Amino acid sequence: MAWDEWEQLKAGAAQRVQIDHLADPGGGGGGGTSGANGSGPDLKASKGPWTKASGVAHELRTATNSRLTDLKTAHDGVKSGTDGFSSTAALNEILSTWENRLTSVRDECDRLNGALAKTGRDFGEIDPAVAGKVDGVHVGNTPDWAR
Repeated sequence: MAWDEWEQLKAGAAQRVQIDHLADPGGGGGGGTSGANGSGPDLKASKGPWTKASGVAHELRTATNSRLTDLKTAHDGVKSGTDGFSSTAALNEILSTWENRLTSVRDECDRLNGALAKTGRDFGEIDPAVAGKVDGVHVGNTPDWAR
């Protein structure tokens, strides 16, 4: 492949892919002329939405864990006040199903929190670092070995 062709391919890719800190002030994907339908860049990456979603998952995990504790505490009070009632067995059965459900929700929120935070870090740190390294490669029209 000719070196000038490589530079053209690199320039075309740079026009199609915009990283968040290089985005149009108007916002959103679009505004350029090199996207698939001529409407502009076809990718815009940002850590913001991923980090925000991670925070929501963390909040949901914390709230779910708190409600799980509340459920157990409330059930302890019910046990002591309902000895001898036939509904106590039904309450025990319901408690275990709700504990399982809330534990599953809490654990999934914990997993999502970590995965979303990592994705946000990747978009916010790794992608711009790689873009900076690629932008620093200037090959010109003649390869090093031919100079």
